Amino acid sequence: MKKPLMSNSIFEKPFMNSRVNTEEMTMKEKILGYIIGPLGMLSLQAVINQLAELYYTEIFYIDQIFGVGTYLVMSWVTKIVSMFAGLLVAYIVEHSNSSQGKIRPFVLIGQLLCAVSGFLMFAIPEMGHAGMLIWVYVFNILYNGFGITMFLLRKNMITLATRNQDDRNQINLFDRVTAFMLVGVAVTMVVGSILYYTMLHGYPRANWLMVIGIIALASVPLSLINYFYTKERVTLEAEEIEGALYNQEEQGTDWRRFLDLFKCKYWNMAFILTTLNLIVGNLQGYNLNTNFCTVILGANAENNYNLFYTIASGLPMGIGILLVYPLSKKFTIRKTTMAFALFCILGCVMGLIVKNHFWSAVVAFFINNVGTLPVVYVLDSLLLSANDEVEYKFNFRPEGTVSLAVTTAIATIISGAFAGVYETGLSYFGYQAELGMNQPQGVITWLYFIRYIVAIIQYVIIFVVLYFMNLEEKLPEMQKEIQARKAETAEAKETE
Repeated sequence: MKKPLMSNSIFEKPFMNSRVNTEEMTMKEKILGYIIGPLGMLSLQAVINQLAELYYTEIFYIDQIFGVGTYLVMSWVTKIVSMFAGLLVAYIVEHSNSSQGKIRPFVLIGQLLCAVSGFLMFAIPEMGHAGMLIWVYVFNILYNGFGITMFLLRKNMITLATRNQDDRNQINLFDRVTAFMLVGVAVTMVVGSILYYTMLHGYPRANWLMVIGIIALASVPLSLINYFYTKERVTLEAEEIEGALYNQEEQGTDWRRFLDLFKCKYWNMAFILTTLNLIVGNLQGYNLNTNFCTVILGANAENNYNLFYTIASGLPMGIGILLVYPLSKKFTIRKTTMAFALFCILGCVMGLIVKNHFWSAVVAFFINNVGTLPVVYVLDSLLLSANDEVEYKFNFRPEGTVSLAVTTAIATIISGAFAGVYETGLSYFGYQAELGMNQPQGVITWLYFIRYIVAIIQYVIIFVVLYFMNLEEKLPEMQKEIQARKAETAEAKETE
């Protein structure tokens, strides 16, 4: 029998062991592994997302050197490679086993690869045009196609770190706090609103390299904290620590496992909601708030309307940290999300009624954003727990498998079809930035549709799906049965 990958790797050395030795999760593990540890890599990812296109257009002049559309084509190529890289990484993960688990080693490799390749995406050496273009392609593909793909495996750690659903909910919340509050607000605001205008825009290339270099360098020790203060308890439940959680021969083929996923009621519901949220994220584009404020609400540099509208978007995120977790713990994630969905719908309906009255629109947007809090902070924990149903029914966990990578690729392709639709709609209806509020009626109608109608449809679907998704009530019974089967298997092995 062929040896699994990673079985003789550096990750089998004692110094690479997790510093977590407890059976149950501790607060130290939760804070270091799920708040502080991911902060470096998430910050690097956010900064590169903000600055890459600006760097290639303002400093490197990629389209001027190589022709209009070069950056767009490179982005498409990178996305296509990323999908295939996801399948390749999943295949490697599925056929790899180590005493550190299946996911953690690859998350660390991905983080270190991102730190190096992310910096080299900007540090383009002086050479011939062909050489520079090859350099840019190589390091964009290494960063986006392989580094980020492996880093995103970290999402699986929520269900592999523990079977305790309360702990899962809490570390999912901590993870969201890092992604949305610490990085999404603080880092993005500092780089996009302060550093860009004070030391990047119009400044030499060296300034850009310094900013990226400092963040990339800082991400390395934080990535090591992320690695050493997490543990895959669920993966390592098997008596044969060196092997997989379940015997590979008993799990069947990749095709069978792929079909098995779609035989799981709750997993299908989770897949629908995950894909729906990806579709809406792509459909609403990056500049919806700015366009809506300018065209509908008359925002300009003098009245600061855009700032007030942004605060109405960000303020609920701070409230959500204190509000959503205790409510979901008391009433379940499903019921809390359903209740908050009604707030989102109410805010959207109010927005359609008040139209362009600024302060009423701000209140409507605030109510709308309050309604989104459970989706932002806790819903992922419930959706990821649908993997437990797969284990319960078919005796394998889908995290890190090719079958799950294929379904992720399917969701990416479906949702990706909606990328650019918002911007295309603006162009189709005759949007011209210089017209400000005086846009054609089609543009105004389109903005109302994307801002409010799309969100209403999204949250109606979320409400209906969650009405039938009583997974949390079923999980204790599933977990009990899974543990009983493991006990039987262990007992049978002892008697052999």
